[in-house]
Amino acid sequence: MLVEVVLLVVLFVLLKQLLKKPDGLPPGRWGLPLIGYVPLSNKNIKEHLEDMHKEHGDIYLWRKGSQVLVYVHDYRMIKEAFNKPEFLDRPQWYFFCINESPSLGVAGPNGPRWHNNRRFSLRQLRDQGMGKSKLVSAVLTQAQKLVVAMKEQAGTPAPLPIALFNAVVNIIWQMVGSRQFEMTDPKMKQLNNLLDEFMIASPRMYILDYMPWVKNVLPELMVNKLFNIDVVEHVKNKFISFFMEVIDEHKESLDRDNPRDLIDNYLLEMEEQADTDAPWHEKDLAILLWDLFTAGFLTTVHTLTFLFYYMANNPRTQSKMQDEIDRELKGALPSLEDRPRLPYTEAVINETLRMSSLVATGLEHSASTDTQLGGYKIPKGSIISPVIVSIHNDPRYWKDPQQFKPERWLDEEGRFTTKKEGFLPFSVGKRNCLGEGLARMELFIFVSVIFQSVSFSSPPGKTINSNPDPALPVFHSPITQDVLITVRG
Repeated sequence: MLVEVVLLVVLFVLLKQLLKKPDGLPPGRWGLPLIGYVPLSNKNIKEHLEDMHKEHGDIYLWRKGSQVLVYVHDYRMIKEAFNKPEFLDRPQWYFFCINESPSLGVAGPNGPRWHNNRRFSLRQLRDQGMGKSKLVSAVLTQAQKLVVAMKEQAGTPAPLPIALFNAVVNIIWQMVGSRQFEMTDPKMKQLNNLLDEFMIASPRMYILDYMPWVKNVLPELMVNKLFNIDVVEHVKNKFISFFMEVIDEHKESLDRDNPRDLIDNYLLEMEEQADTDAPWHEKDLAILLWDLFTAGFLTTVHTLTFLFYYMANNPRTQSKMQDEIDRELKGALPSLEDRPRLPYTEAVINETLRMSSLVATGLEHSASTDTQLGGYKIPKGSIISPVIVSIHNDPRYWKDPQQFKPERWLDEEGRFTTKKEGFLPFSVGKRNCLGEGLARMELFIFVSVIFQSVSFSSPPGKTINSNPDPALPVFHSPITQDVLITVRG
């Protein structure tokens, strides 16, 4: 009997130690081994994070499955973290690697491959005109074509035209592949539908990333179905097939003395590095194009869509911006030199970026070694996630954060204030968005051209829902809905 009692006590002590959160870690939800903390409520992820923020402060953890996620709500703390080499890596999750091992492209890999591809992509985008006047004419052309499509739809409530998607795609695609698509090209509709499939299917991949051991327990067919791996693979393979066709065309027409675009320059780099161990190959180029394609236009399309919705709901703000555009441009097409003359337009764009917070909890980083943050131990392999939507609504940085107020971006003389603490639409640190310059240029040109010609409002008897789509909790995407476009007199 005594032996059984001793064994029970030992078992209880061992179980308690197994369930106990190690000392020195941030406060938060620990849960069970392999499973982590599983909330038993109908609250969404945003509501859970708000609850933990109120309970634990600006830094806390939530063990999901076997992964320790550290959520950060403080702007200065996340800026400190993402500028430290210990937090430079991406977690090697399915979401980032899309089933490629090793991870390819620029979004998912770490180490030399990430460094090479990011440096190469930045150089190529700058050479092709990112943030420079040489690209403005191409953006103006696409903006004007979009205005034509919007005028054709004017007067009839309907979702925003597919031409918005096509116009933004054409800009990034001109830079990387020297291609342009007609506004009515069926290929664009197909690619748009594929991206919608990916956006809907991808959140389930996070569950598999949290509990990778599931792959060793369940049959592969069940894993593929439960976590939408088959859907994501289908979308990825369709895009790679499309990119490979373009790569093959570039190989056949390559002029080594006159490279046209990013693809040409990558192929030349492949030739130069052919006899080395450098990781340059066509599959890597295809995934790099996937990364640039999705990140380079999807965020711009969604930002513009949110901006049109906000203007529909704030007609006085829309009129004030249009008055500025009319007064300063006098009907002329905008250039980058006009930006200082259009401070309110720039303010509307920045306020849209703040309010929409497209990547609500940021793109995760991983601790490459045991380190510290906010006075707490951060074990190697922990995932750092900035709660950007919370930072963008932090009253320490923003007065009346729930209100759409472009005026907050203007100083006392009415000049646009470009930098503000608490503002992270393009992240921060060495892994910040490499296309920020392109995105800001596109947004300025598109907004200036479009609002010269048309206005946006709610359909009669209805209101525009400017909240993010609840079906996509990780990424803030605008809800597809009818909007009324009116041609300005």
